[in-house]
This record gives sequence, structure tokens and C-alpha cells, in this order.
Amino acid sequence: MGFLARLFGKVDRKVTIAMCGLDNAGKTSILTFLKKGDFSETIATMGVNYEILQLEKLKLSVMDLGGQEVFRQFWSAYIQKADILIYVVDSSDIVRLPTAKDLFMKVVRSLPNENIPILILATKQDLPQVSSLAYIIHLFQLTSMFERTVHIQRTSARTGLGIYEAFQWIHDQVMQAKEKRPKRKPAVHSIFPHPG
Repeated sequence: MGFLARLFGKVDRKVTIAMCGLDNAGKTSILTFLKKGDFSETIATMGVNYEILQLEKLKLSVMDLGGQEVFRQFWSAYIQKADILIYVVDSSDIVRLPTAKDLFMKVVRSLPNENIPILILATKQDLPQVSSLAYIIHLFQLTSMFERTVHIQRTSARTGLGIYEAFQWIHDQVMQAKEKRPKRKPAVHSIFPHPG
């Protein structure tokens, strides 16, 4: 939690995050890494797992939504309350990537407005056979989402790869939203790292 405290310490607000994706994508493992600072085995989330990360001046309220098909019908009710969406993709699950993409498109359509930042975590990047970011960007048609703020990040809950950078991005979005003047229309843009 130390790095998160340093990262978010100067922000004075509450941020609600909806985290979703297919079952076994690695959502709970990412949250566990954030809480403990290392990898721990987790069990599948049944329904919704709420995590409150209380930092110096920021409260992160994370809704970890169970990815099994029976729970997906309830996602939209939670997503409607979110300030930020995190969509988790298992980079090693090549067979289900098209399903993950279809579900992602459905989730994006359910967002209450176009200004909600979207963070995609391409997980399990420590494994030898994983999809590249370039392929996921292409499959998920991310380059066509000009009206939205989207970021994709390579991550691993086993090694910690990309988790700090992912939450740094969230921090930047929170800070930018805080600095915007009330009457100015938000500047929305898409952000993509160089495929690696």
C-alpha cells in the first residue's frame, strides 16, 4: 500500500471503480497485489467483492464484479455508479479473447456517459504464450474509440508488472478531472502505449 499512498496522497476525493472481465481473468489477484504488495492465490469472486482502499486523502472504492456468466447480467447496475472502469483481459486465454471483446463492447455501451475513463489490464503477461498488446488493441477496436479516454496496460499479479503504471494512469485521470474548470467541456482523448 505504500506506493499507492504516495501516488494518491494529495488528492482529496472519493473515486468509485468498477472492475470487470471474464471469470479467471485476474481481477481479484490484481486487487490482492494492491493490498498486500505481492502475489497470493485467490478464489473466484461470487457476485461482487467490495474493496475500500483508504489512503491519506483519497478513498478508492473498488467493485470487483464476478465474471461468471450468471453474474454478468447484474454488472450494469454497478457500472452506472463508477467514475472509472477497469476491464481485465486474460492475455493467455487466446480461445476466449473474442468473447472478452464482445463483453467489453457491451460494457462500454452500458457506461452512463462518454467521459468515464476506461483502463484495460492485459493480465498474466508473465506467462510464455500471451497475446500482444497490438493484437488486443486490434481485436477490441480500441483505435476507433476516439470519443473516449482509453488506456491499455500489460500487467502481472505475480510479478507486479504494470500495476503501478496502471494506477498512476488512474491517478492522472483523477487529477485532470479535478483541475478542469466546471464550465469547460472535458478534453477526451485515447491513449495507447507502443505495442510490445
